[in-house]
Amino acid sequence: MKIKKLIFLSLINIFIFSSLSLANEKLWLCGNKIMHHIINNDQRNFEYNELRNDSGIHFSYEWSKDNKIIIKRDDNNFPIVKFSLFDNKNFIPNKTVIKKIDNKDLSKINDKKLINLTYLKGKINFELKNGKIITIKSRPYKFNNFNLSNFEILSIQNIDTSKGILEMSFNAQFTNIRNDLRETLKGTDLISNRKANICPEARTLDDWPLQSVEFEEFRYDADVREGLKNKELLVNPVFQITIDDNLLRTLRTEKGVGFFRQSFDFKNFPFDTQKLLIRIKTGVGNYSDFNLEDDKNVGSLTLITPEPGVFLNLEKFTSPEINKLKAWRIPNNGIAVNGNILTEDRYDIYSQKIETVSENVLDIEITIVRNYAHYVWKIMLPVFLILCVAWYVLWIPTEKYEARLNTSIIALLALIAYNFVFQDDIPKLEYLTDMDRFILLSYIFCCIPVFLSIAFSKFISRNQKKVMEINRKIKIWGAVIYLLLTAQIFYIN
Repeated sequence: MKIKKLIFLSLINIFIFSSLSLANEKLWLCGNKIMHHIINNDQRNFEYNELRNDSGIHFSYEWSKDNKIIIKRDDNNFPIVKFSLFDNKNFIPNKTVIKKIDNKDLSKINDKKLINLTYLKGKINFELKNGKIITIKSRPYKFNNFNLSNFEILSIQNIDTSKGILEMSFNAQFTNIRNDLRETLKGTDLISNRKANICPEARTLDDWPLQSVEFEEFRYDADVREGLKNKELLVNPVFQITIDDNLLRTLRTEKGVGFFRQSFDFKNFPFDTQKLLIRIKTGVGNYSDFNLEDDKNVGSLTLITPEPGVFLNLEKFTSPEINKLKAWRIPNNGIAVNGNILTEDRYDIYSQKIETVSENVLDIEITIVRNYAHYVWKIMLPVFLILCVAWYVLWIPTEKYEARLNTSIIALLALIAYNFVFQDDIPKLEYLTDMDRFILLSYIFCCIPVFLSIAFSKFISRNQKKVMEINRKIKIWGAVIYLLLTAQIFYIN
């Protein structure tokens, strides 16, 4: 009896404890203790994660053969500048090469030591590749570095070249190291490997810089997309805090279907190569003497940098077995990730001044090459055969001008009809494509037998021998000239 009583009391205690725990969870912000503690104890509430005091020089990066992110260098192993906060005239993004910093030869310095040199204070001397020496005095500035941790293209549903639209399914993850939040949790039992959801309410109560990142899309469809712009409460959280091995990050997920505007060049159609652009913007301008936190004379800089997982996943997509593109193919080294700078003039309503603002963006470029076999076999070859039929009338005796004329006109009409076969593949352009030039050239040479037949009908009775001589020269040299002009259109252009 005593045993039964003890079991019963134990069950009651478990039930009460569980009920209290559930009640506490409901009282916690976002339903988790980590977020509740941060919102109630974080006094920082800053837009930027780091305060730096240096020359504001940052280097470009690239993907190495041994699957690492390394500093991008020229053929002489000198580093290339990604961005300069305090001198954008002498330091051009992704172009300027630096040979020395304070007389240190940068070609002989590894990436780790090179990054340490960017933290130097005081007056720093930079020797450029052209021999010019630039001196920059270190200045304080607020700094954020967002990381594109993962970018995976699941499928490309549509490449609409006529409308300039790329529709694709993807999965992207962004991270931002938050050492300040780790300090907020210091001394608690919450610093352990775990995840905590950052709910919409928490986003309004604190500053989360990672929220500013955005894809340059022309449409956001909440029905087929999960992300911060989705106003509905999602089953899968898209904004979280992650703690791994004492490192605290904010983690943002964007997945689903994206719609991106594209700019295509059709001059070499159908042997054209296009570039698909997916642009990721930081959403924050860079200022040499301004920041969003206070009115002190302190600049601000926000960068976005890819991590190795981005390159690994994109390289997988180059395989035809994975991308399953029918009308296009991706060549070797056809995918690149580049950091670029957008510059624009903005009007400040408070200072009533026009200011030039720069913004760092991350461009994912996918080179695609059109599979031209369709156009060769189904358009160009039939056009050539129709032209051969039209040109063959020059072998019909000149006195039978009616038969020559009828055949030429039928061939011309057939050629005109073929011109509409590929019109839906490209937009209405203000310039001529290679295919347009080929078709126009075929028109001209298809009309020549028609004009000759009409002209010969006028002069055949007067000088038949002369007419036959002209006909013989045209049917030989005309064909040669046509083939040479066609070669010039597609190969010499």
